[in-house]
Order: sequence, then structure tokens, then C-alpha cells
Amino acid sequence: MKKITVKGAYGETNFGDDLLMCVFENYFLKEFDNIQLDFVGENSNYVEKLLVASTYMDVDFLPDWEIYGGGTQFFSFKSTNLSFLQKIVFFFKNPSIIVNKIHNTFIHKTKKASKIAFLGFGIGPFYENQKAIDYAKRKIADADFVGVRDEVSYKYCLDWNISATLGADVVFSSYFEKPDLKTIESTKNKKIGIIVRDWGWEESGNSYINILIEFYKTFSHAELQFIVFAPSRDREWIARLKNENVLIWDPNKYSIDSFLEELNIFDGFITARYHGAIISSLLNKPVICVEIEPKLKILTEQVKEFKLWNKPFDIDQLKTMVDQLNYNIDYANSLKERKANADHMLLEFKKHLSAQL
Repeated sequence: MKKITVKGAYGETNFGDDLLMCVFENYFLKEFDNIQLDFVGENSNYVEKLLVASTYMDVDFLPDWEIYGGGTQFFSFKSTNLSFLQKIVFFFKNPSIIVNKIHNTFIHKTKKASKIAFLGFGIGPFYENQKAIDYAKRKIADADFVGVRDEVSYKYCLDWNISATLGADVVFSSYFEKPDLKTIESTKNKKIGIIVRDWGWEESGNSYINILIEFYKTFSHAELQFIVFAPSRDREWIARLKNENVLIWDPNKYSIDSFLEELNIFDGFITARYHGAIISSLLNKPVICVEIEPKLKILTEQVKEFKLWNKPFDIDQLKTMVDQLNYNIDYANSLKERKANADHMLLEFKKHLSAQL
């Protein structure tokens, strides 16, 4: 029996990453018979209730394979215009960033798996940070299997002479099983969900916050509601929205399916979160992606029906985009391609791993 550890930003009360974890578990349980799974992320009491037949953060688990499951694993942003104090505040509000670095460096260093794989992950941007590029190249080159989620990441691998499989985010795959959701009757007064994210990496992306709040206060052509996917990470937004009616992912209150039911009530979405856009498309809702970072723009190139509110975030542009949302949107062709790419990547890894079982 092979033991497999799947590592990611799990357990951080981030709905996107928690959903990603559940999709990975579904894939492994469906495609492999003779394995044991342990997921590794942040120490959280709620995660095990989301898992079906896996352990979480088992300190005695000695893996044969270590899988890095999704997310943007390697990147470096430009030198920010944020002050030193602002950077300290950002990391103070997001202690798990530091905790995870310590955890990965010390706790799991003595439990190195014999084989490593990256599945459905993203690479970059680096903005010519050569140290970050060299580190990424070295780590990825050491892997026994590499499956990337987008064409930009695939090009990095090609440029670095690293063999990789072009896939897609695994939430696009057949292993995401959407629950039976009620059909929402269309009404004239549309309800738009605004999925937000704290962004302390660079000022140009962070500048969307005040503009989006102004839009929320002044736009009257639809009912607007903020949505927080990661309350333990999006603390600035939580503080700003304390007097508003906000939908917040709370894994102690919701299951994955029941939170998807809450999201399905909305007619469309504005999202600063990557998985916010993916989930919206799977619910067949129109989406406006907020370009706080490059991966949101890349996603709009993969799914042509997604709209992009790009920097420098003009409020009038956003109002026009919301007014022009297509509530009869058809993602069939785009999702078919994304699913095919994700499934191909996962099944290629199955062939690779099965040959060694």
C-alpha cells in the first residue's frame, strides 16, 4: 500500500482551497485502490469533517509520494509601494503565511517522501527576481511529475527544459461533483455577489479595495452583497464589512455543498479570488474578475466568457460591466475544454503512479 501526502493551503478557512482539497480526495479515492491519504496544511479542527476517508496532519504519516495540490506555488511580486509598517501589519493579519513556512521547513523536513509531484499548480509571476526563478526551477526540476494549470505556467516549464503536462485547475475536472441545486427563478432585480480578498503583496492590486467599496455604496441597479471566502486571511475586509450583511465561509456552519447552495442564490459575481471565478462558472453565473494579480487575467484568457476589471480599476468601467452582464451565459465550450485538460493531467498522473504501485 502506497502512502500519499497532499500538501496545500488547506485548513485556512479558504473556501476555494478547502474545495480544492475535497476534489483532490475524490480523485484519489476514485482512481486508486491501494493507497492511504494524508492532507497537510494549517492546523485546523474543522478539516477532517470535510474529508471522507483521509487523515489530516498525521504526524506519524510517512509518505511514499508528496503531492503539491494546486495553488500558486512559486512566485515573486514587484517591490511594493507598501511601507514597512504596512507589510508588518499584513503578515500580522496573516500569521499562517509565516506558520506554514516554519511548518514546512522544520516539521516535514525529516519526513521527505521518496517521490514528489505537482498537480494543477501555477507558476509566477517573478518580475525578473532571479533568486525566486532559480529556486522554482530547482524545486520543480526535482519532481517526478509536473502538471500545471495554465499555459503561462507551462511555458515556464518549457523555457526551463522541464517536462510538464498542461492541465487545468482540478476544480474544473470531473472529480468536482456539483450537488443538486435548486433552480433560481430569474428576477428583474439581480443579486450580485462581490467576492473579496485582502491583497498585501503590491499596491497596484490592493488599490481596488476603496474603489469597490465606493461602487458598493453608489451602485443601485442591482442588489449587492459582499462574500468572504477566507475570513482568517481577509481580516482587513472583515473589519471594513463589520456593519454589512456579508456571506462568510464558515466550515463549522456550512458544508461544501451547503455553501455552494448559498452561492447559487446569486445571479452573478464580481470576484477578486481565482476560485471564486471557477466556482461561479460551474454554477453557470456571469463573472467579472478583478485583476489584483496576473492569474485572474490568465483565467479570463482560458474562459473567454469571463470579463476582466483591469487596473487601474475605473469605477465607471465596473458599473458598465455590471449593467452589461449576460445572465443567459453559456460556458459549455469553455468548461468542456477546461475539464478535458484537468482530467488529462490527472489521468496522466494516474498512469505514472500506477506503474509504480
